[in-house]
Amino acid sequence: MSNLADIPVNTPTNPLSVTLVMTPEIATQLQRDAGALEVAQAYVIDGAEMATLANDELKAVKDRLDKLAELKEGFLRPAREIIANAEALFDPAIKANKAAEAHLKQALIAFQAEERRKVEEARRAQEEAERKARQEAAAIAAKARAAAEEKAREARRQAQELERQRQQAEAEGNARAAAAAAAKAAEATAKAAAAIENGEAKAQEVELAAAASVAPVEVIAPTKLAGFSTRAKWSAVLAPNVSSDYEAIKLIAAAIPTRPDLVAYLAIDWKAANKTASAQKAVMSIPGLIAKEEQIGNSRR
Repeated sequence: MSNLADIPVNTPTNPLSVTLVMTPEIATQLQRDAGALEVAQAYVIDGAEMATLANDELKAVKDRLDKLAELKEGFLRPAREIIANAEALFDPAIKANKAAEAHLKQALIAFQAEERRKVEEARRAQEEAERKARQEAAAIAAKARAAAEEKAREARRQAQELERQRQQAEAEGNARAAAAAAAKAAEATAKAAAAIENGEAKAQEVELAAAASVAPVEVIAPTKLAGFSTRAKWSAVLAPNVSSDYEAIKLIAAAIPTRPDLVAYLAIDWKAANKTASAQKAVMSIPGLIAKEEQIGNSRR
């Protein structure tokens, strides 16, 4: 391909310049034919003779239209060729840049998606580490609480036994023995409470230590690119269990009784309807449609 800089400008050999020449003959014909409507309007068809003359004029109009279309095509062909040549010069570069734009956009979208994936992966790893630490701490804390409860249970058993001894000593009138048993029972009760308190403290200490033992995962924020952003684009597609547009239309139509808003998703195929009307005429039977007849003039030369 020639370099654009090498193409001379405003010279007869410049493939990107053209002169459209309006010949006197073409200009005269265009000026004459511009009054075709006034000539046609002058015909007052009030009898067979005027109808014949009007029909002859109609044929002449059709001839002139064909001639004008031919002249127009010949007149504009050089300009159209210039436009086609110009597009051919620019199209490869435009096509390449559009492909480059699509490639780079996709690459940047993939890059940012990967960064978001890494952030999400780090977040899940952090949550899993915290969950595991909490689970292990809960198991240790449960053991500490269970051991404390066992100690407290034994202390409470001793307190109950001492309380029984105190009551027996009182019944026997042995005040000294009753007082000693009461003191020991109070001591055992205090040991039970202390065991529960110490067990709970150890359990909480273990849980706090577990929470502090998980080092926070360093999360790097996705890279921000000046002027580039991504957004979610939603579009309608066939559902996985629907194999064709026809099947989707049937499903939409079936839902209309309870979802009248879905009528907007059904469109009449007027091309098919007109074809049916042309074939079946007055006997056409399509719900909501009728075949309408209208006369169309046609002139053969």
